[in-house]
Amino acid sequence: MLDEEGIKRAFEQAMNIWINPEIKARKKKGWLKEDFELKRAQVIFNPKKHPKIRFNEEVKINAEAELNKLDRKIIKGDEIKYSDLKSINKFIVDYPKDTGHITIFRFLDKWIFIFDARYNRAKIKDFVIASKEFYESAKDDLKKGRLRPLFESCWASAELSSACHFLSLGEKYSNHNDNLEKFKNWSELGNVDKKNSDVLIRLNKLRKSARYMHSNEFQKENPKDFLDIVGKMIEEAEKLIKD
Repeated sequence: MLDEEGIKRAFEQAMNIWINPEIKARKKKGWLKEDFELKRAQVIFNPKKHPKIRFNEEVKINAEAELNKLDRKIIKGDEIKYSDLKSINKFIVDYPKDTGHITIFRFLDKWIFIFDARYNRAKIKDFVIASKEFYESAKDDLKKGRLRPLFESCWASAELSSACHFLSLGEKYSNHNDNLEKFKNWSELGNVDKKNSDVLIRLNKLRKSARYMHSNEFQKENPKDFLDIVGKMIEEAEKLIKD
């Protein structure tokens, strides 16, 4: 979250880095008139492409609002005046899924600035759903005393949750070892609880000992301790896609 000064700086940077140069370039090419008036602008960020910039009618914004008590019935398509509104709960910006965006627009006498740098929200949602499925399987395995599949499912759930953090930055999930190393470094930077990284590393060793019959080390552990932390990892992953 940015304070008022931070929002001001971010707004100025968006104008100076992307929006004003794009307006100048489009005017030079004749795509915009010289008297062009900026009312809305949106910068779409895609890790694979250059930012795409939209202006005015190209930017779609809805508002979730509460109406005052009116002496007329409102039906879909009616014009709503500002005086009809009791409050505005939030603005809802339309932008391509799995991208980040900066959106600015003029509302009454002020500029509204909305910024969301999270990528791959749809994919993260799929990862969270899969993580929960493995987590539920692990809980069922515990009830029935199946320790080998329990640790395998705990590992799968934890790794899927951990990968969500890098998907949100526009990165791809590649392989177990790469993800383990990145998540370890991520925790050392203080971005996630270090316990999460330690458990992920530990689960990888335990599930190998259980699945490939390397040892009976997994039988010495308390499965409930792992389930508790894996559940918290799912909660942290879900926060990445919440509005």
